Amino acid sequence: MPESDSTGSSRVIMQVRQARRTALILVCFRAPFSVRYTGRITRRSLPVDRRAVKRRGRAGALAHEHRTCTVLRYGEAPGPAWTPRQGAYNRKERYRMMARYCVLGMTVLLAGMAAVSFTAAAEPIIAKSLALLENKPPAAPNSFDFIVTGDSHSNKQLAYQTDVFKQMIREWNLLEPAFVIEVGDLVLGGSAENLPVQWDLFERTIAECRIPYFSAPGNHDISDAESEKFWNERMGPPHYAFSCGNSRFIVLNSEEVDAPDRLSDAQTEWFKHELDTTNAANIFVFIHQPYFMDYDDPRLMDRAWERRWNYLADLMRGHPVRAVFAGHQHGYRYFGIRDGVHYVIAAGAATFGKGPEWEGGFNHYLLVRVRGENVGWAVIKPGAVLPPDVATNDRAAEVFDITHRLVACDEQPVSLGQPFDREMIVRILNPFNSPFDSSIEWETPHGWKVEPLSRNYSVAANGEAALAFRVSADTPETVRYPVPSFKTRYANTSFGEPLDVVRAMPLVPVAEAAKAMRAPRVDGVLDEWDAAAPLAIAYPSGFADGAYDPSDLSGQCRAMWDADHLYIAFEITDNAHYQPYGGDIVWLADAIEFGIDRYAWGVSLTKKGPEVFLYFGEGLSAETVNTDVPLAIRREEGRTLYEMAFPKHLVKPLDLKAGSSFRFKALVADVDREDGPKHELALWPGASDMKIILQE
Repeated sequence: MPESDSTGSSRVIMQVRQARRTALILVCFRAPFSVRYTGRITRRSLPVDRRAVKRRGRAGALAHEHRTCTVLRYGEAPGPAWTPRQGAYNRKERYRMMARYCVLGMTVLLAGMAAVSFTAAAEPIIAKSLALLENKPPAAPNSFDFIVTGDSHSNKQLAYQTDVFKQMIREWNLLEPAFVIEVGDLVLGGSAENLPVQWDLFERTIAECRIPYFSAPGNHDISDAESEKFWNERMGPPHYAFSCGNSRFIVLNSEEVDAPDRLSDAQTEWFKHELDTTNAANIFVFIHQPYFMDYDDPRLMDRAWERRWNYLADLMRGHPVRAVFAGHQHGYRYFGIRDGVHYVIAAGAATFGKGPEWEGGFNHYLLVRVRGENVGWAVIKPGAVLPPDVATNDRAAEVFDITHRLVACDEQPVSLGQPFDREMIVRILNPFNSPFDSSIEWETPHGWKVEPLSRNYSVAANGEAALAFRVSADTPETVRYPVPSFKTRYANTSFGEPLDVVRAMPLVPVAEAAKAMRAPRVDGVLDEWDAAAPLAIAYPSGFADGAYDPSDLSGQCRAMWDADHLYIAFEITDNAHYQPYGGDIVWLADAIEFGIDRYAWGVSLTKKGPEVFLYFGEGLSAETVNTDVPLAIRREEGRTLYEMAFPKHLVKPLDLKAGSSFRFKALVADVDREDGPKHELALWPGASDMKIILQE
């Protein structure tokens, strides 16, 4: 934000222009510009959720429509105009009286300005930006630009802002749009004691932005009541609306603590009221969670839409909603137009690895142009401009379909410790009306064989090719990762260039979970686990070549079950336990993350004691501390012992009976000291998992 905002002087100037000078002097005399929301709304009044104001304190939902922008007023409301005493004064007496009042007024005004400079830090960013937008509205109400970005938080460490986000800010200052709006995830998050340093750094970073800056809250910003308080204090209301030029901008809160996967009824009603009462030519909607898409399979957008978005889409019909912008899924994706509304994910300020452009996995922001009722945007990389369809949902769905269905091979289950020698079929399906020719080549790591290593093939129009290969491992000990992988070019596409497909052989290790003779005590002792076969956690990463030391990090896990619980235990050798964090970011230090089918969990021994975190679960509040899973963690002689019991309702659809099975993966994180390197140990590497069968 501008330097004048950080000192509070611009706010004083705004108030001088808004209030009568005599009233301003009396305001200074009564209370030196206390910084708070007053609830005073001008131009057009909207209902205020009094319960929300009471619950959220200063960050009440105060908004109104203005010719160019929404304004939140600050300070005490001016009192009645000062009236001089009645009576006759000669001219000299009047001059002397006016001089005395001028000196008094200037003295008190300067004192009020000084008081403001000490309290300005408490002014939320959203309110500062609203005032800045009011002072500098678009030159033409029907022609202006704004910028959309998202997910600028760091995944590297507790307090860190990426260089690319700082570069974006510099570019925005050059482009000078009307404002910038982010679709959430400004900080990394975690437990309350870790939040002040993150918000302090974010405020210092965004202070370099000379453009009005707004944001919706993301799941890293608000995960519980404590983090919501920080948002209210540092940013402002979690959902709000404002106007600029001929358009209305509605910011929704997808992170309400008690409303997973949807908006609360109260916020939905507020959203309906905003839509019904505005007379803007254009409406834009901003939300962090893209509830309109399926997070795993882009082909299933309609299913996600019906379950999580349709009730909001129904509210928008008949209103001039031009676009819905979301974040959360790091990258850019354009979903096209539905019911006259553009749907876009623009989480471009995140940290990315390397990936193909069709995935949208590159840093970007959107420069959105409003020209009357016509709306468009450019996708901008730092130093480049891209068209809106650079990464479409059509292309993502096509690529997903090619890599998961059209080029396919069956899973290859193998029991731990058993040999591997079998025929494997790679199927190439061609649903297009034209044939194509291609080839397939295998890469085999040490200990594996594939015959033949390569072959050419042809696929008829609307046909299929079945390619047989003999795959074997030298010994049972070499039946492990890395596994053979093949590469082929799929020539027929509708939404992009031919696709080079690389697929690893889908090896699925199979193990067993014994039935518990009696429910084990969850105490971290593990003396009741002899019937459960240990599963070695044997894939280290993060160590320098040749530097892996099992005494630093190694381990095994076990599984048992009964009719009411699934039991999991870990025995981890770790020469030093280091865990300074709390909340859902414990994975930055010593912790274990694991998946049971579609549930993603984490456990760690924190300063507060053993804690269980649910990162993902169908219909459950995610990224929160879970109290339904008994957990014990114990340190002894360079080892950390974890023991836990998952109630049957938290492992659905797994049926706790003999013959049932579940997919399981685990990752152990290890950091020995502050600023030390992070090491990891995986049950199986990458996205691979294993199958565990429940046995009597």
